[in-house]
Formats: sequence, C-alpha cells, structure tokens
Amino acid sequence: MKKLIKIMIAAILAMATICCFTACGNKGKTDLEQIKENGKIVVGITIYEPMDYIDAETGDWTGFDAELAREFAQEIGVNCQFVIITWSQKAIELKSKQIDLIWNGMTASDDLKADMDFSVSYARNAQVAVVKSNSAIATKDQIKNAKVAVESGSAGNKMATAEGMTNIAPVTAQIDALNEVVAGTSEVALIDLTMAQSVVGSGAYSGLKIVSGVEYGAEVFAVGIRKDSDVKAQLDAFLKAKYQDGSLATLAQKYNVVLNTEALGA
Repeated sequence: MKKLIKIMIAAILAMATICCFTACGNKGKTDLEQIKENGKIVVGITIYEPMDYIDAETGDWTGFDAELAREFAQEIGVNCQFVIITWSQKAIELKSKQIDLIWNGMTASDDLKADMDFSVSYARNAQVAVVKSNSAIATKDQIKNAKVAVESGSAGNKMATAEGMTNIAPVTAQIDALNEVVAGTSEVALIDLTMAQSVVGSGAYSGLKIVSGVEYGAEVFAVGIRKDSDVKAQLDAFLKAKYQDGSLATLAQKYNVVLNTEALGA
C-alpha cells in the first residue's frame, strides 16, 4: 500500500513538473506578437466623418483615422480590419480583445484612463451645437433647455450632463444625432467640432448650421489601446514620425483636422 502511495505521489509530482514546464514554454504572447501572428489588427470605429466613414464611390472605409490606421497596419506588417462598435461599449470590446485599438476621433478623457491607455494625442477638438438653419437657438441658455441629441457614452454626452442640459436624447452615433435634428425629433445635436466642420452645411446636412460662438470644452484625440500593451510604443513612434516628415500635416489638411502639434512634437 505504501509503495502504491509513493508511486501515486511520484506521478502527481511528475505531472506537476510537466505542467510547469508547459506553462513556461507557452507564456502569453504580447499584444504586438499576437496581432502579427493573426496577420491583422482589428480597429474599432463608428461612422464619423471626417475620421472614419464609407467612401460613396468605392464602398471602402476612408477618413483621417482610417488612412492612418491602414498605414500603421502596413508598418507592422499586417492587414487592417475595421469593425463598427457600440461606442458606449468600447472599453469592454477593447478589454475582451474583440478589437485591438479604438481609432475613431476619441477624446482622451480622464474617465477612460482607468479602462485603457492612450496613444500620444494627435488632434484637437471641442463640442459644438448644431441646429437647423432657421433655428432661433443661439445661446448656451437656449441650448440648455432644448432637446439635445448626443452619442451615448461620448464626450458630447458627458458635456451635456455636466452643463445641466435638461432634455438629453442619447443615440447610437454622432451621425444619428445630426439625423435627429434633420428629422426634427431633436432641436440640437451636440457633436465634435471636427465632424461638424466636415459635414454641416452640405449634402444631407445642408439645412443645418453650427451655433456661432458656442463651444464646450477643449479636447484632444488619441487612439485607445489595451492597458500595458506593447502596441503603444510602436504607435506613438509611428504618429510622431508621420508628424516629423510632414505627411500628418498633409493628411490633416485633406480632412480639415487640427493637429495637436505640442504633443506630437514633444
């Protein structure tokens, strides 16, 4: 019996040793290693002109962020896959590795720092109010008491709450906030200045205007990255190199984006 017990103990110890060596030999890969092994980097986005949107002629994703994301993917030797995400769930999708990056004109807010790391900030932004061209709404007080459409979980959503706006209508995306105003179901859309400058006053939004002289907050855009990911160092170096060689400024001019030159040149 004692001999049998010794044999069993020896077998258990042997199995434990094997498991230990197996675990050591299969250490988890870093984000960058896993992305390269997968052959693609998955980028979470929403339809947000001029950062990420569908080209009407080609049907492909285009925009300031989309072009940069593709170039970054090419630099690290993988394909770039764009995935439309629910903006209010962006941190969950990043943590669960359904996506690798959030690259969509995202405000680098203090609230998000607990859930993700940020790349170096590459652009500046603010929140603006968009109304119908014939609207009499012209002041912050009037906006405060109007029905205001915002993208759920966005900087605009947080700003509307902070400003004490009394009738907030959350929608899925910023473009939906503009559509609310077009349809007359909301009086105001609180969206990014970057987007407003790109689309308001033309096409489907020719009947809208930005409320003159009204802005909320000063923001900076950055790419969302998983906590402690080695992708950050590679991405920061990429963005700064694009700034130094002038190609980022050329892209910013193409899409009417204001660069965060202080951060990029540091």
